[in-house]
Amino acid sequence: MNSNTLLPLIVTDKLAETKAFYTDQIGCSITMEMDGYLAVRYGGEQGTELSFMKPGCLPGGATIERFDGRGLILSIPTPDADAAHAAIERRGAVAQSEPSDKPWGWRSFTVADPNGVVLDFFHVLDQSARADATG
Repeated sequence: MNSNTLLPLIVTDKLAETKAFYTDQIGCSITMEMDGYLAVRYGGEQGTELSFMKPGCLPGGATIERFDGRGLILSIPTPDADAAHAAIERRGAVAQSEPSDKPWGWRSFTVADPNGVVLDFFHVLDQSARADATG
């Protein structure tokens, strides 16, 4: 695990569903799994990592309320948003949107996980495509 990167930790009571979604439908690898805790990686050895934890699993018994399923979008880089979209849909996930060019210079699509976290898979457009997206 790279300790110098942002590592989102989502508190959830849906750990089994989350594991199945990320491994089976998104194609993530498991980087760590312990009782009440799961960490996954998308995109190979240097890819983006996400962590999930059941409520009440903090050391010392401290509790944090579970994520309520609203208001969180995680942008995940991928070499090709269109290829990622096709692969994820082949695995059975249902995307919320088709890949499209955004005015801020990305091509992206979204899919929601079992917790309500929206994953925004993107790649950066080259300069000519950026001009077309803003046009």
